[in-house]
Amino acid sequence: MKLWRFIFTGARDAFLNMALDEAILRSCQTGQASPTLRLYLWRPPGVSIGYFQSLEKTVDLNKCKKNNIDVVRRITGGRAVLHENEITYSVCASAQEYPELGENINETYQKISFALLESLEALKVFGKWVKPNRERTGIDSTGSINSLKASPRSIWFGVSSLQLTEDSYFSKPCFMSHSRYEITVEGKKLIGSAQRRFQDSFIQHGSLPLGNGKFNLADLLSIESLASENKKKRVVKKNLEEKSTSLGKILKRKVEYEEVISALKKGFSKFFDVEMVEKEVTQKETETAQVLKQKKYSTEEWNFRKRFLPTKEGRTLTF
Repeated sequence: MKLWRFIFTGARDAFLNMALDEAILRSCQTGQASPTLRLYLWRPPGVSIGYFQSLEKTVDLNKCKKNNIDVVRRITGGRAVLHENEITYSVCASAQEYPELGENINETYQKISFALLESLEALKVFGKWVKPNRERTGIDSTGSINSLKASPRSIWFGVSSLQLTEDSYFSKPCFMSHSRYEITVEGKKLIGSAQRRFQDSFIQHGSLPLGNGKFNLADLLSIESLASENKKKRVVKKNLEEKSTSLGKILKRKVEYEEVISALKKGFSKFFDVEMVEKEVTQKETETAQVLKQKKYSTEEWNFRKRFLPTKEGRTLTF
């Protein structure tokens, strides 16, 4: 049985959380770490935006600052996410040494989605994964964990024809929509994920809301260009309520993060047939993360996209 690293780093600020994700990814890239499942919390609350988003057009920075909410750019794509009352997971691995985790973006999305479904079943939550709709790929269906057990063949999807615009896609909060290999319960999005794939490795991370928080993402978005700010915010709030959910809403009780951590550990171990070995972040990873926090993730150059232009070193795709 293969061994994975399992790390729970507790609550960190947004900048250090993203720095730790990248530091662990670098360890996997260089062969210094086995596949790693890291779970973490956010303190203070934070808003993360996708790699390709405009910070100024996405987030109301004054409101975030007033409410002590960090704002950070991810290395993965996708849209804005409010991280407050949630568990965040990240999976990092060498794509070359562990091809069973998926040989492309879509395969890896699929496999991690099923590991998440196994984890939810441990909590008596029975979700479905969402596959692309007909408009994008000619396929429109959903499935449960049992459908993969019955038909384990990998599913591949082309994405070259996917057309995205800032107005139609990147301007929407992440939990207002769901698509390929994300987890829904009773038609509402529960887990949103993002992935960055390099030639030799990948990172995928995502959010699992536990319940309502103090803040609402709609109040933190920058929508100054819209005709009626208050009206649009009401619409966004309504859409978030109608199209997304949390473990607390599903189970109709308060959900403690400890039980979710245990379920995720069991679910990933069961689906990938691996042993999860509890570890701490290494000293080198800690040092690397501190440097990344200081020189990258907490800087205006990174968050306002003044430097760090896209390169060919990695491909980013989220849904």
